[in-house]
Amino acid sequence: MTDSSNGKKYVGSATGENMIWGRWKDYIANGNGGNIELKSLDFEYIQKNFRYSILEIYKSTTDDDAILERESWWKEFLMTRQFGYNKN
Repeated sequence: MTDSSNGKKYVGSATGENMIWGRWKDYIANGNGGNIELKSLDFEYIQKNFRYSILEIYKSTTDDDAILERESWWKEFLMTRQFGYNKN
């Protein structure tokens, strides 16, 4: 996700039985999907300013650890821990 008001980014992965559908449902419900940094933002702010992108797609048979490794790679590549909304 990219915050269009300040350029900050957030990278999250989708694993488990419901994969991306389960993850999107979490964000639709409250805007933050449980992320600590996003919880501090108003839901209306998120709805207005956040743009969503899918960086990679995996089959449901892909090992969760492989997906989490790629998530970490994207966080490093996009520097979302230093300059974005990722703190883990």
